[in-house]
Amino acid sequence: MSAGRDNEADAGAPRKRSCLKRILRVCLYLFAFLLLAGVAVALGGYLVYDHVTRPGVPGEPVRVLVPEGATGRDAGRILCEAGLIEREEFLRLAIHLDTRGGTIKHGLYDLPKGLSPTQLLHLLYDGPNAGFSPDELAPELKVTVPEGLSLGQVAALFDDPEVFIEAASDPELMARLGIEADSLEGFLMPNTYYFDEKPSGRDVVERMVAQFEREYAALSAEIPGPPEQDLRRLVTVASLVEEEAVVDEERPLIAAVIYNRLERDMCLELDATLQYALGKYGQRMLNGDKEVDSPYNTYRHRGLPPGPICSPGVKSLRAAMAPAGEDYLFFVSNADGRTHTFSKTMSEHTAAVKRYRRAIAAQRRELRERESHEQEAE
Repeated sequence: MSAGRDNEADAGAPRKRSCLKRILRVCLYLFAFLLLAGVAVALGGYLVYDHVTRPGVPGEPVRVLVPEGATGRDAGRILCEAGLIEREEFLRLAIHLDTRGGTIKHGLYDLPKGLSPTQLLHLLYDGPNAGFSPDELAPELKVTVPEGLSLGQVAALFDDPEVFIEAASDPELMARLGIEADSLEGFLMPNTYYFDEKPSGRDVVERMVAQFEREYAALSAEIPGPPEQDLRRLVTVASLVEEEAVVDEERPLIAAVIYNRLERDMCLELDATLQYALGKYGQRMLNGDKEVDSPYNTYRHRGLPPGPICSPGVKSLRAAMAPAGEDYLFFVSNADGRTHTFSKTMSEHTAAVKRYRRAIAAQRRELRERESHEQEAE
């Protein structure tokens, strides 16, 4: 019996060695395959990286339109459809690899063929380098909303103002912004918007709200404020700045006056709020107008008006978030119709008002004299 077991053991040893060799051979093949696969992946990754980043030779320009609000994915698709890059993912990869940083700006571009995705990305960061000609863009595809217009004034720009007003009263959009209001007054960001087809009032409202969100997010990153900042209060201040300021340098000063008067529980006494209450835009306010029974009458009611009185631009929003560090409590227009004189005390303000009136009176006399001379010459 023992001799039989020895024979079996002797016969089994070669089988074990053969099996072990096969396992080692499979492991070796697997290792070689993984090594080759790793080399292939690394080589492929390098080729893609090189293709995305290596500067190319500029060729014939291709005109492309990057619409307002376009994301990196959108821009990649646009460049791919224009034949400037092979795959839209290449632009997104360039965004991730690029250390320069920036934001893609909307507008019209002349982008040369032959450039790398990274070079094209930098051109998109630099901003539009081409202008529209009348035959390139139908008027109905471009919507320009200036700063300082009220909701009603913006609605009047469209064929169907009621549709625009209805869209601007959507509770879902207001909930998205986290505000409690009857409308999106003040939260429709002024800008020039481009569309692929004629937009409805709803399309424009949604685009303007999205632009407001982007601009406000950028300003919040630039100028951190209180964690629980009241967005509606902030936009209301910005709307007052927008209506009262003409030159950009004075926006932070006007914001400072507003905040200083609020802190002292003083009436703001701003004509712009009367114009909003009465619908008398661009008109000189009379003493009788100051008696109007309206919560927007800041001559009779302390504090801010119930809400924004117009759609402020980015510069006025920035001023409301970062007012000048001044103690001014008053400002009055100068005779140039653009700038203001700022004062800290009532006596200084009274003197500034007198200077303004004298200057205006002199201008009127000069105008009358000039008109008289022209009539005599005729």
